[in-house]
Amino acid sequence: MTNSNQWQAVGLNRRKIGDYIVTAIVDGFIVAPFELLSGVGPEEAMNMTVAAGRPRSSAMTVSTYLIEGKGRTILVDGGGGGINGWGGRLHTSLAAANVDSLAIDQILLTHAHPDHIGGLVGALPSAPLFPNAELVMHDAEFAFWTDDANLNRAPDMMKPFFQVARAVFEAYGVRCRTVGAGQVAPDIVIEHLPGHTPGHSGYRIESSGASLLIWGDIVHYPDIQVTRPEVTIAFDADQQAASATRKKMLERVSATGELIAGMHLNFPGFARLSKKGASFAIRHEAWSAELM
Repeated sequence: MTNSNQWQAVGLNRRKIGDYIVTAIVDGFIVAPFELLSGVGPEEAMNMTVAAGRPRSSAMTVSTYLIEGKGRTILVDGGGGGINGWGGRLHTSLAAANVDSLAIDQILLTHAHPDHIGGLVGALPSAPLFPNAELVMHDAEFAFWTDDANLNRAPDMMKPFFQVARAVFEAYGVRCRTVGAGQVAPDIVIEHLPGHTPGHSGYRIESSGASLLIWGDIVHYPDIQVTRPEVTIAFDADQQAASATRKKMLERVSATGELIAGMHLNFPGFARLSKKGASFAIRHEAWSAELM
C-alpha cells in the first residue's frame, strides 16, 4: 500500500441532490504513467495537467460515492482496497463520515475493475466487507468477467482483473443482481455507457427537481480527456467505443448543464461541463461549508 505520509487526510464532500445526500469519498490514488494513454504523448499530457493548475504528477484520483436518503444507504463502487497500492481509504473514510459498513444496503457498480471493487472484500476473498448489501451491476458486466473465453484471450496484464472480479462476485453470491436498464433504487436509474468495459455504466439520480449523473470512468484524467475526448487509456476494453461514448456524454452534459460525478474526477468530486469551440471545458464545483 502507498505510504500514508504521501496522502491527504480523509476527503469527504457532501452535496444535496433532491431527497438524497451524495458524498464524494476519496479512496486514494493510483500512480499511473501517462504512457498508458493513447492519442497524446506523455510530455504533452504532463503539460496539459500543469496548465490546468495541477501538480506535476500523473497520479490518478480514485473515488467512490455514498448516497443516503429515502431510507437507503447506497455505495457506488468500492475503491481499490489497496490492491497494487491503489486506493484503500474507503473504510477509514466511511468511519469519518459516521457510516457503519453494516448500514450499506446496496452497492451500485459502474464496472468491475480492481480500483472499483477491491474495497468490497477482505483479505479472504470469500468475506464481503458489506455483508448486508446487494451488489448491482449491468448484465453485460457480469457476463464479461465470468466468461472463461474472455479470460483465456485476455492479455496477461488483464488476467488478474478477472480473478479479482470473480472473487468479489463469489463473495456476494446470491446478493448479486444484474440489470439491463431502468430503476435500481428509488429515483436512481442505471445508464449503460459501454467501451471502457462492456457493461460499464453510470447511475443517474433525479429527485425533487435535482439531478446528478455519476458517470464512472468516462474520463480517467479529466484535465486531458475532457479537452481531448479521443484520448484513451490502456485499460479500455474497446478504445474506439470508449472514445465514442465519452464524446457522446460530453456533448450531452455540456448541453444540459447537469451536475456530474466520476470516480477519477479531482476532489471535491463534482463538476459541470461546457462546450468550448469544437471541444469541452470542465469546471469543478467548489467545496462549500454549507450543504447545498
